[in-house]
Amino acid sequence: MSNPTSPQPAVPRHAASVLLLREQQGAIEVLLTRRHENLAFMGGMWVFPGGTLCAADTSAASLASIPEIARAGCHRLLDLEGNALPTATCLGLAVAAARETFEETGVLLATTAEGHHCESERLARLHDRQRAIVSQPELFATSLQEEHLQLDVRRLIYWAHWITPSVVPKRFDTRFYLAALPPGQIATIDSIEATELCWKTPAAFIAATHDGTMTLSRPTLYNLMELDASVRQHVSLNAILAAESQRDVAPVLPKIRKVERMIVMPWDSEYHALTGAGVSPDITYPQCLRSLPSRTLAER
Repeated sequence: MSNPTSPQPAVPRHAASVLLLREQQGAIEVLLTRRHENLAFMGGMWVFPGGTLCAADTSAASLASIPEIARAGCHRLLDLEGNALPTATCLGLAVAAARETFEETGVLLATTAEGHHCESERLARLHDRQRAIVSQPELFATSLQEEHLQLDVRRLIYWAHWITPSVVPKRFDTRFYLAALPPGQIATIDSIEATELCWKTPAAFIAATHDGTMTLSRPTLYNLMELDASVRQHVSLNAILAAESQRDVAPVLPKIRKVERMIVMPWDSEYHALTGAGVSPDITYPQCLRSLPSRTLAER
């Protein structure tokens, strides 16, 4: 029987993150940004653009920025028990993914009603509001409406689902998406939450974390390892996006062995014997995940 006086795990907050991809001279590169050292959460680490779902993301104005024809194609996301999330939450996470990507990198995943990419004049006007949107996220939907733009949610490919271990005080329930960099756009640093940005191949980022030149969170590293396998298998950006568009996404909720600060993944043989909240033993993990290390030391 559990101790009624023991603290309950923090409830993880919904979040969205984007693996922004581009093809440069035949190489597939992904974007990471480096968070400010003084940030309480993952300060100084290299991460994918992203952040928490906020109330503005599920507002009527934000949901209206997703064209009706594209809503049915938005991913029907499931919780840890296999229950479907509310439609507004699914759509709101797509909004959050686009909003956070714009806030942190200036890359706008939106088109005109006719499906044309955002031209430089409109993009420049939106960039003038970038800092304001960071503090007032409801301005994102307002700005899109004023510029007669709609979110290009079909550009988002549902990639992964990670939940922070239950022993961590600040927890997130994060959906990761792949998205190709829109034509003619350039990523820039926001200098608010991040100090640097870097495009590299997944393999180069993995090598940088192994030699100690870059510090990555474990979800970031594991997603890069999975992306590297996809790059090696499919080679071109178009082939990757086509192959991964219908991928099977299983939730990853690691557990932590506190003594040696070991992070244990759900496909590890010891996982279900460890204490802490976990995934159902009935979940079957795809080979792309089971081929990755089942345990790793915590980054800090």
